[in-house]
Amino acid sequence: MAAARALRILPDALLATTAPRARPVHLHLEHTTLCDHVCSTCIRADRIDGEVHMPLAEAIAHIDAIGPQFLSLNGIGEPLLHPQWDDIVKHAVGRGARVSFATTGTHFRAQADRICRSGLGLLKVSFHGAEPRTFSRLAGGRSLDVVLDGIAAVQEAKARLGRGPELRINYVVSDQSLSEVPEAIRVARAAGVGAVYFKGALVPKGRRAGLCASHDIDQLRAVVREAKALAASGGVDSNLDQWQREIDRVGDTAPDERPPPPGRCLVPWLSVFVRVDGSLLPCCNCTFRPDEGKLGTVGVDGTFAELWRGPGFAALRGEVKGGEYSLPICQHCPDPVTATQAAGAVLHSVWPGFLNG
Repeated sequence: MAAARALRILPDALLATTAPRARPVHLHLEHTTLCDHVCSTCIRADRIDGEVHMPLAEAIAHIDAIGPQFLSLNGIGEPLLHPQWDDIVKHAVGRGARVSFATTGTHFRAQADRICRSGLGLLKVSFHGAEPRTFSRLAGGRSLDVVLDGIAAVQEAKARLGRGPELRINYVVSDQSLSEVPEAIRVARAAGVGAVYFKGALVPKGRRAGLCASHDIDQLRAVVREAKALAASGGVDSNLDQWQREIDRVGDTAPDERPPPPGRCLVPWLSVFVRVDGSLLPCCNCTFRPDEGKLGTVGVDGTFAELWRGPGFAALRGEVKGGEYSLPICQHCPDPVTATQAAGAVLHSVWPGFLNG
């Protein structure tokens, strides 16, 4: 049934229907805005709107209204700090969704059994460096040793209980962490984590920055080449092939002359972001610009179905179809989810949590 739903949304997405009949297959649900760290690349470093938990009943209502195939429990909060996070996961799994979230990893030791019993499909651990000092400096004072100990605790609980989520490192590539990309592969292998997803910390810098934006292109080529070799020899999956393709695409072109990524973004047809207050955003990248992109609030401006097929989303889809974007975050997006990227997801398991659970 889940696969059938995913196929039903494709005609609307590929034909760019402004009022799609099918609901989105992916829900990004911000169930909490509480976090005990402020990482260097998080919007919390610049602005914190408030720290609240979404009531369990509201979270369930959003899941029931949308019926996603994939659910990402993330926003500007730490997912494991919500007191009923596992009840949300269990409800979504019971409805046939594959659930994932990205986490600081600092609460794994205390909640390892709970994580493995919840039905969570993919546990993504945020890394901002692969050396202890870099990691701590860029990750709000988090300890790499504590995170690695927590990963070990989840692995132990998974083996003992005979169930539990896949684990993946989400590595944020910045100027300060770029040189440690190969070390991230070594850390993953030593920790028994089978995959690393590398993400550029570049959304606020705009599409001209591109995937390889502020990095020295020769250094980037070298670290990607080394990391790819380590991943291949160590049996660690990654999205470094995508990085290599982007390096080849931009070549030695100056950053301010680099063309935007090709293709039309499919996100307004495939996914929706529900904030802790019930407001709807077309994409998780809109959280980088909190005052932009709001397309109504469920229960205030209408039901989810009314808003999803209403004038706000329709206007956005019309713009995307025509190649025009009124939202600055869309104008400058360095990594739109295009048909080419979505097709790649069929062949590779390591890509954004979007549509991967």
